Amino acid sequence: MQVCNKCNIRIRGRKECCPLCQGKLNETEGDENLAFPILEKRKITSITFLKVCTFISLVALIVFGTVNIMTDGAFPFIGPVILGVIVAWIDIVATMYLRNNIIKVITFEVVVAIVVDLYVDLRTGFYGWSVNWMIPMTLIGLAIATIITATIMGLRLDEYILYIVFDFVMALLQIICIRNGMNTLPWPAASSIMFYLILIAALVIFRFRDLKNASEKMFNI
Repeated sequence: MQVCNKCNIRIRGRKECCPLCQGKLNETEGDENLAFPILEKRKITSITFLKVCTFISLVALIVFGTVNIMTDGAFPFIGPVILGVIVAWIDIVATMYLRNNIIKVITFEVVVAIVVDLYVDLRTGFYGWSVNWMIPMTLIGLAIATIITATIMGLRLDEYILYIVFDFVMALLQIICIRNGMNTLPWPAASSIMFYLILIAALVIFRFRDLKNASEKMFNI
């Protein structure tokens, strides 16, 4: 290993003079490390990854959309595939921008799943499986998943209580489907609403201060 005392650099190998100042080099002991740090290869950034996913999604939508138009809808599977591509892109975007809040990601994913399942049910003749079973059971599972995730992560109640309130509002919206006749089997929906009513009652009675603190933070009161 050679060193230039004037430039204060170490030079690997054998050189006649310093490559910077052309001065005399001195021998020194040490490992054969490079004089300058090795720059790591640039990793793919989040923006680049999002652009790639967006481009691939657009290509898929253009290809399947063109085939669907040119064949006058002869392939019924194209519609669900296009919907799947859109949902996958939305999930990627949501996961990237909400990755620091797992509960928010879970809630968003459930909302997307409910909307997609309801759309598929309506497009396939509406057999009612979405409003009769899927939505009520999904909402109950969402509350349980939210509480378990918050417990594992050690979150305070005021950090996630508003998500439970939002889930409660979604559960109440099932009343619309029951009243307009879309829901022909109201017991699962009623059970999920009852579940959330009990949960919200417990939170208001026993943890009202956490609910108040969360509301103040949200609305900057």
